[in-house]
Amino acid sequence: MPNHLTDRFPLDEITVGRPGTLTVTELTRLVKGALQAGFPPLWVEGEIADFRPSPSGHLYLNLKDRYSQLRVVMFRREASRLPFIPEDGMQVLVFGTLGVYERRGVYQFVATEIEPRGLGALREAIDQLRKRLESEGLFARDQKRSLPSYPRTIGVVTSPTGAAIRDILRVFYERESSVNVVLSPALVQGAQAPESILAAMENITGLPEVDAIIIGRGGGSFEDLLAFSDERVVRAVASCPVPIISAVGHEIDMALTDLCADVRAPTPSAAAEMVAKSRKETDAILSNLAYRLGSRVHLILKGAQGRLSGADAKLVHPRHLLEQGRMRIDDLTYRLTVPVRSRVERCRSRLLRLEGKLDSLGPQAVLDRGYAVVRKDGGRVVTAAHEVNEGEMLSVDLSRGRIRARVVK
Repeated sequence: MPNHLTDRFPLDEITVGRPGTLTVTELTRLVKGALQAGFPPLWVEGEIADFRPSPSGHLYLNLKDRYSQLRVVMFRREASRLPFIPEDGMQVLVFGTLGVYERRGVYQFVATEIEPRGLGALREAIDQLRKRLESEGLFARDQKRSLPSYPRTIGVVTSPTGAAIRDILRVFYERESSVNVVLSPALVQGAQAPESILAAMENITGLPEVDAIIIGRGGGSFEDLLAFSDERVVRAVASCPVPIISAVGHEIDMALTDLCADVRAPTPSAAAEMVAKSRKETDAILSNLAYRLGSRVHLILKGAQGRLSGADAKLVHPRHLLEQGRMRIDDLTYRLTVPVRSRVERCRSRLLRLEGKLDSLGPQAVLDRGYAVVRKDGGRVVTAAHEVNEGEMLSVDLSRGRIRARVVK
């Protein structure tokens, strides 16, 4: 007879003892395996009780109804994707799998998704998210950017088969716009829509030629627009590197992307009109600019002509300037030459007078009058009789010539 326990666990892992005896761990693992095998992933409905978020990011709560309760855990990765904060008393749908927490030997429900039950709960969850994102500054007006006046390429994130892309292309066609359109297709409705929109946003923002982006869909019910209020989508729109227009197309239920985008358009068509000016409108703008430019240039030229005429009247012919310069040079030359010549003559006369005085006072003039200069052999001039000795030879300089003499007495 087959033994299901030994089939599941090798004999060497089962405690040796009374036949069929299991350890607590072995029994717990059997129960865990049976639960996982007997209960595939499923949805469970109930009311939240004893909600407790942990510092690690995991969420713990009890899901209860009138007669029973179920322990639920949601791990950090899945909890970070929730678009709302669970609260006690909230009716929700929880998707996940049954499992066993082996350390305590209790069974629990491991949740991967939690959705509010009913439209009221969904609106409350979105409102919670709106307040939280608003407190972070994602909707601040000073963060909004202006749309480019004349973009060359527009990116569009929407369904490739929906009305939104058809309306956008129709507007561009009717306006004869030269704008290039790059479609990044995405699901815009359903559980997979947020992930699809995120992938489409990543693709379109990676193109450097895109000047602005339109994200949206062609209207729908409140539930149809939920993807555009997903926290991940909202943050992706808020961090978009180029100006972005949210065109969800619903006037009553405003998606959160409408609040965080740089510009909100009521419809995809209106968004297209914002970024694609019509050919007629562009021609009118260019004509107006050309007229204003021509008028301005005319005024500038007229003013310049007036200033040129005035300057021409004040100009003097270069020949006259040269003649005036020559006359000025002649005048300065005359005024400079006459005083110099006069002073030179005065200096010459004075030099002649001084020369005459020097000649009259010089030794030669004295000698010419009959005087003589007596010198000793060493050249010393004799000025007194006691300076010489009897028999000493002396030189006597006369007016004309020199003689040698001996002192007799």
